[in-house]
Amino acid sequence: MVVFCELPLTFTGVFFRTKSIKGTPLLQLVQSFRDQQGQPRQRVIASLGDAQLPKNEERPIALAVQSRLQGEQDLFEADLSKEALNWVARIVALATRSKASAPLGTASVDGVLIDQIETEQVMEFGPELVALEAWEKLGLTPILADLGFNPSSIATAKLMVANRLIEPLSEWALIDWSHRTALPEMLSMRITKTAKDRLYRTSDELLAHRIVIEEKLRNREADLFSLSRKVILYDVTNSHFEGLCKKNPKAKHGRNKQKRNDCRQIAIGMAFDERGMALAHEVLEGNISDTKTLELMLDRLTVIKDGIKPVVILDAGFASEANIAMLKERGYSYIINITRGTRAKYAEEFAAGEFEELAGRSEQTKIEVKMIVDPDDEDSRLVLCRSVQRRGKEEAMISKAEERYLSDVKALQKLVSKGQLKQPALIERRIGALQKKHPKIKRFYKLRYLNGEVVAARNDAAIESAISLCGDYVLKTDKRIEAAELWELYMTLLKAESGFRMLKSSLGLRPNFHQLEARVDGHIFISVLAYHLLSWVREHFQARGDSREWSTVVRLLRTHSIVSTRLKLSCGRIIQIRKPSLPDAEQQRVYDILGIDWRQAFPAVKTELAA
Repeated sequence: MVVFCELPLTFTGVFFRTKSIKGTPLLQLVQSFRDQQGQPRQRVIASLGDAQLPKNEERPIALAVQSRLQGEQDLFEADLSKEALNWVARIVALATRSKASAPLGTASVDGVLIDQIETEQVMEFGPELVALEAWEKLGLTPILADLGFNPSSIATAKLMVANRLIEPLSEWALIDWSHRTALPEMLSMRITKTAKDRLYRTSDELLAHRIVIEEKLRNREADLFSLSRKVILYDVTNSHFEGLCKKNPKAKHGRNKQKRNDCRQIAIGMAFDERGMALAHEVLEGNISDTKTLELMLDRLTVIKDGIKPVVILDAGFASEANIAMLKERGYSYIINITRGTRAKYAEEFAAGEFEELAGRSEQTKIEVKMIVDPDDEDSRLVLCRSVQRRGKEEAMISKAEERYLSDVKALQKLVSKGQLKQPALIERRIGALQKKHPKIKRFYKLRYLNGEVVAARNDAAIESAISLCGDYVLKTDKRIEAAELWELYMTLLKAESGFRMLKSSLGLRPNFHQLEARVDGHIFISVLAYHLLSWVREHFQARGDSREWSTVVRLLRTHSIVSTRLKLSCGRIIQIRKPSLPDAEQQRVYDILGIDWRQAFPAVKTELAA
């Protein structure tokens, strides 16, 4: 074995020495030097076995070898014998191995040239590993295979859903992003710019089987996490388009939850279970009323439960008489927030007292509940609720709204007082526009143009009455259980709200850049599939009492990478090893929580390269 050591700062020279190993002589070419502390040290440059060098020529041979390996010409080589010159050539040839070895001074360990070790093709691995693990644990590969998807389409679907979970991008940007990740290797697929059409075809294919895929996922998740599915949480959100979207018949102008009423939009109705897992979704026309979407979703979900049907929990936007009658007719129990416009109606009941305080809450988070028979429907019960936190929030909302309203009133008064706005008809129009801009506060003020001035009269009694009802809300139900339990059930609706927040932010539901109906619907379905993967991750973290957000997990795992390491050997060979880097302690903890063996996910690959 030939070993080269890094040339020290204080170099003395080289010389031969003979050692005895188990009675056998071993000739070594040795480097002598002083280290950084000035201490004398020696390192073996080459081991020559039991070679017999010409007598009295060991020193000149050593100096000649040193000169040649350092790329210098030894002026005294001419004085060496022919046998000595042959030994110089043999030792140099042994050391250089056809000039593939580094010159004297290169660090080497077991034949690996340390200062020539290189790393390349560093690809993000951690988040992608989690996404594919969730995909497989949810059984999506066999689900798609049973539906006739070929391996290429399944791999493409994995790529699209993984991207939507990790870093939502457009199709063009997705292709570039994938080249910076380990996904192409993990999926054994080649991704080029021409893959864009394949992405669209796969999206269309997924959408064509949407209802079956969602049903199979519901069943799979119920088995994986032992879900009782006693509750259906339902809500509607929307997604707007910057363009006209004329080729999408669902794109309509409607009431937009982000105040983008200038844009066309589509509505998305989505049902969740009590753990916040997605049950089903529908893409609807953008101008549809929320109340008209519930029946369509219940038609989709009739197969969820056999026997006792789940409780349907709805927010105030669905509290129509028609919906309540439909739920009764179909045999569903329900809990519906009917707060809008009803707090004043039950003001006397709120004032009468006899509320039950929920246990285990501080003064700042106190909740009080009270159940009464619905005076308008003897088969239903009303749960009157008081929340300290909600009261503070609603009072702040009124205060901020009033502040913005008065700021606009003062601006209008200033224009009139300076004579910049004179025509009474124009002033009245500006007053009307101002009132329309502030629908939540205009009822508390009478704004008029009187005697050349804009006058705002505050209705103190009305605003005080509204503030007194802050924090109060009313739930309607047919359930014959305790008020405290009903309130806890209703609070599961927060899971639906959380699900929509994740879809709209982290999972790329917005913005939607597509224009064709199938492309829009496919974009939404891919986000929903990503939400299923996210739910799988979230369930494992919650089971371990870990409440960190998915975005935090992604940031943590981004530095866990696939790396190619090139090892150049002193013999001239080049070995490349491609394998995952070692995760740090916190990354390993995430894998332990999720039950992921990262070593098995990407076994090391060793390749010998041409020198």
